[in-house]
Amino acid sequence: MDSGTARKILDDCLRRHDALAGQLKDVGFLWQGSVSKRYLTCGKSSCPCHQDPAQRHGPYLYWSSKVAGRSVSKALSGPQAQVVQQWVANRVRFDSIVEQMKQVAKEALEAASVLQQEREREAGQ
Repeated sequence: MDSGTARKILDDCLRRHDALAGQLKDVGFLWQGSVSKRYLTCGKSSCPCHQDPAQRHGPYLYWSSKVAGRSVSKALSGPQAQVVQQWVANRVRFDSIVEQMKQVAKEALEAASVLQQEREREAGQ
């Protein structure tokens, strides 16, 4: 690849990287894990929830994640669940943006290497 093509590729990658970096400022709070709904049976053996899964109580919302290598779950109130769901969604968006930035960097590497070699050749003359 010649240095002119490398410069165009690198400029394009820089533009895309800057656009992705700009998206990061709008992501908001991040939260690890996930929020799930659970339907549970109660302690009354005569309750229909024991015979028919469609009669189970709930939904109850739980946050789950790995903490210190162990799976943990915590019951959430409705307002807590809304906040945690948004923050988990923010984390997923953040992770996606970072992965895209890594891909752009991977694309930029060859072009940046060509330009670096060009600079080294010019400095050595």
